[in-house]
Amino acid sequence: MPTVSLASPTPVPGTQTLERSFALLRAIAAAGEAGATLDELCAECGASSSTTYRLLQALRQQGFVRPGAERGRHVLGYELFALGAQAGNPGGLRDQARPALLRLAECFGDSFFLLVPDGHAVLCLERQGGKQAVRSYSEAVGGRIPMGVGQGSQVLLAHLDRRDCRDILRHNAATLRLDYGLDAEVIAATLPSVRRLGYACGLPDRRLPGYTGLAVPIVDGAGQVLGALSCALSRPRMTAARRQALAEAMMGEVMRILAATPAAPGGLHA
Repeated sequence: MPTVSLASPTPVPGTQTLERSFALLRAIAAAGEAGATLDELCAECGASSSTTYRLLQALRQQGFVRPGAERGRHVLGYELFALGAQAGNPGGLRDQARPALLRLAECFGDSFFLLVPDGHAVLCLERQGGKQAVRSYSEAVGGRIPMGVGQGSQVLLAHLDRRDCRDILRHNAATLRLDYGLDAEVIAATLPSVRRLGYACGLPDRRLPGYTGLAVPIVDGAGQVLGALSCALSRPRMTAARRQALAEAMMGEVMRILAATPAAPGGLHA
């Protein structure tokens, strides 16, 4: 298990118990399916046995922690799943996108994703695998990648506020360069053409050089960037004709997603 610090990098006065509880949840998550014992959590988090036990009991009462298959071990509770399902479906976006991803995967045989901006990262909210084997950064629902990597990031950046876009690329510049071989300034230079075309194909990087994709934005009537539909496929499969067909089909699905939910408070158009 990786060491998890109970100290917050920017502590807020009066929130120590809350911060420690979050740290415990992260430590339990890092332990995986086997779960973690009280002693392991104390060692990893640097808290006393009494403090850790008291927090675990409180988390169990709220449903955020439950007993593991092996006696004395703790795993994440189902309440987190229930909350995550709600958090991962803003305005019904995930529900509306799921059949769209299925239709696209059945039509093209490739893998398709629903991605949303999450601070300096892109988060995968939904995934539908196709018949064609593929590698992608969004291998699973809940996966995060730095904003700037891949076509999904590129199309989201192109439709975010320019100041936000600049700040995100500046923040991620070192990670993009060192981990992926990408230049933040080069990414920024591609964004005007992405906005003009209405889709993005990403930039080659050193981690998955044999793969490419295409992404289109989901932007509501008020101009708010809700997310993006993205696909991943091997570079030899991305012909000009396929690129055009993908772009048209994915844009059509975005229109269906936006039309499926009426403009109302809490809806996709709110």
